[in-house]
Amino acid sequence: PWPLVIAAIYCPPRHVVTPEEYEDFFQPLGSRFLVGGDWNAKHTSWGSRLITPKGRNLLYTMQKHNLNHLSTGEPTYWPTDTNKIPDLLDFAVTRGISNTYSKVESSQDLSSDHSPIIITLSTNVISKEDTPKLSSKQTDWKEFQKYLDEKINLNIRIKEPNELDEATQNLTKLIQDAACQSTPTKTQTPPETNNIPQHIRELVIEKRRARSRWQRSRNNLDKTRCNRLTHQLHTAIQESRDSTFAHYVTNLSREDHTIWKATKKFKRPQVAVPPIRKPDGTWARSPTEKAEVFAEHLANTFEPYPSRPNNNDNEIDEVLDAPCQMDLPIEAFSPVEVQREIKLLKNNKAPGYDLITAQILKHLPKKAILSLTTIYNRMLSLSHYPLTWKFAQVIMIPKPGKPPNEATSYRPISLLPVMSKVFEKLLLRRIKNTVDLNSIIPDHQFGFRQRHSTMQQTHRIVNLIAKCLEERKMCTAVFLDVAQAFDKVWHTGLLYKAKLNLPSPYYLLLKSYLSDRFFQTKYNNTTSGYYPIRSGVPQGSILGPFLYLLYTADIPTTENTTTSTFADDTAILSASDDPVSASDNLQQHLNLLQNWLSKWRIKVNENKSTQVTFTTKHSICPQVTINNSQIPVNTQAKYLGLHLDQRLTWKAHIKAKKVQLNLKLKQMTWLLGRRSQLSIENKILLYKTIIKPIWTYGIQFWGCTKPSNTKVLQSFQSKTLRIMVNAPWYVTNLTLHKDLGVPFITDEVRRMAIKYHEKLPGHENHLIRLLATEPDIPRRLKRQWPRDLIQPNEAE
Repeated sequence: PWPLVIAAIYCPPRHVVTPEEYEDFFQPLGSRFLVGGDWNAKHTSWGSRLITPKGRNLLYTMQKHNLNHLSTGEPTYWPTDTNKIPDLLDFAVTRGISNTYSKVESSQDLSSDHSPIIITLSTNVISKEDTPKLSSKQTDWKEFQKYLDEKINLNIRIKEPNELDEATQNLTKLIQDAACQSTPTKTQTPPETNNIPQHIRELVIEKRRARSRWQRSRNNLDKTRCNRLTHQLHTAIQESRDSTFAHYVTNLSREDHTIWKATKKFKRPQVAVPPIRKPDGTWARSPTEKAEVFAEHLANTFEPYPSRPNNNDNEIDEVLDAPCQMDLPIEAFSPVEVQREIKLLKNNKAPGYDLITAQILKHLPKKAILSLTTIYNRMLSLSHYPLTWKFAQVIMIPKPGKPPNEATSYRPISLLPVMSKVFEKLLLRRIKNTVDLNSIIPDHQFGFRQRHSTMQQTHRIVNLIAKCLEERKMCTAVFLDVAQAFDKVWHTGLLYKAKLNLPSPYYLLLKSYLSDRFFQTKYNNTTSGYYPIRSGVPQGSILGPFLYLLYTADIPTTENTTTSTFADDTAILSASDDPVSASDNLQQHLNLLQNWLSKWRIKVNENKSTQVTFTTKHSICPQVTINNSQIPVNTQAKYLGLHLDQRLTWKAHIKAKKVQLNLKLKQMTWLLGRRSQLSIENKILLYKTIIKPIWTYGIQFWGCTKPSNTKVLQSFQSKTLRIMVNAPWYVTNLTLHKDLGVPFITDEVRRMAIKYHEKLPGHENHLIRLLATEPDIPRRLKRQWPRDLIQPNEAE
């Protein structure tokens, strides 16, 4: 047994503790201790919301003396005033105790305003609970296929919807059982403890002998020898750690994906585990409470907006109640189609609640493929979607920049069964082969469509603004923010539009697809109860984006305005010589849009929408309204990731990108910095795949900016390359770019502009084909526009 000092601490909140006082406290505790209590010191390193001077001093002392902390990351102080936010004040500081031999848990059993934490220390490695999985690298796939071949019965009767539900459940259960039977139980193997270098072991033995000798003799020479060996041991351990880290970084490679695993350390920063505020103002502390709060929030979200008094819903009900027309049945799927679609699945996608992954489906034997194909075809003939495939498990991801204590600050991610997604892909392919979607989806809608991108939609807007600036016109634009666009789709209205635009078999199947859907939220390893979904397109599904486009396909347009939509991102522009006329035309369009939004129960956030006047003049267009609320006026707007200022100088966009680039570079310093042992080849790879895409997005348009703005990004790239290779001051930027094979910004602008414009001619959408032609713009301003970037001998 080894000696261990356990101590308790309480630091009053009003007293300031200096690093020296912390050192005096830790000094007599020895080489192995655990100190727990109320430190009243906040720092994000152990999970607090913010950093206080006391927390900064404590962290400095811990880093200086190689101390560790044991913390749950969850709040431990719960103020009685609900206006105050709980925070983490209680944790433990340790020395000489490895985190692999300890476990920290929160406890909500006591009624005090400070919740305790439970720390477990063990002489063996404490294994963490793994995420439940059906398969692993040790799965015997031959045994898996053999089990299914023996158990699956192809001679089953599926004539009724309940028989289809039962067949789906049985196949799911068989696949789960086969995966469990063929996957060996994971046993926790203790880590290798005999990995300490031999010279460090010898130093440890010598240091212990010297310390024992000095304790017996109390001779100053023996004490000097003991201190010298202690210093040598500390230096050798530090050098060993440094060399181990350098070896780890040096051997990072893209071939075995280790380099991408390393970058996850900064791509997914550690975040404190916050409490969640309940609707009554109290706090959800335990994972079970948090799961229920999230579930109740989503249950309210998945409710349609109420009908307006002037809406004529009877017309919609009459169409839905009318008998369906006779149409040809949906063409059955073949086993070859099903297997081909399964092979196209990505292995890294998360499974649904049934835990059946894409990898498991790819190993299904032919007999299982036949059984699955039979189920798919019975779904077509019966117009019934199995209940087990309409259940979603939802995990919540915090939105960046939002208060983490509110349930509204989290984005739901629905996990659906993979077998359901395969069917949705097959069905969507049938819909595209049967119905001319181009006649249903308007040309101005670029979202979720093949060969359509955000760049092409932005190009339309930039061309229109450029023409107005050159012709001294006023161009006023409204960028609308649709509230919960995908979650609030009115199912009745969606089915009405599906019945009008799709053959009856597809409508009947979609009706079953949307009805009786349920979800539960998952937080850590706990789940909430089951809640119904009464509105919205199924989040995380394959058919969801198509259904949203179908629902919004009849959005009103006018001849005097230009409409640009990318999914729910909507921009409406109006141009005229007279600012009043420009606003009048825009207001007329918004009035039509307002009636359409009211009819189909769609809501716009007026306060989050923006009106911008693009002009070289000093005056602006009159303010417009929607739903009797004025839309805020601004000098710039962010649309599809690009900042559009009123004179289209791109200065605001480049400034925002510079801030984003500096933050990303700071996060990656440990891999790209001067002291990093990562090879230059891998450094360049990380730069091109993670940092460079930040500033190259939209380069086909912001490349028109004046040289002084481009120089800002060029300066960043030159500085980053210099840091990556630790180049001395006398090495020129030209040499750096040439030796590393990294083009200058101006060269990259022209290269990517040419590549982009080559894809425009011959496009199926006539609005995109127009972008390939030379715009008829009178050149008044001494500026470049997107088409100029591909011209030879362009001005720098």
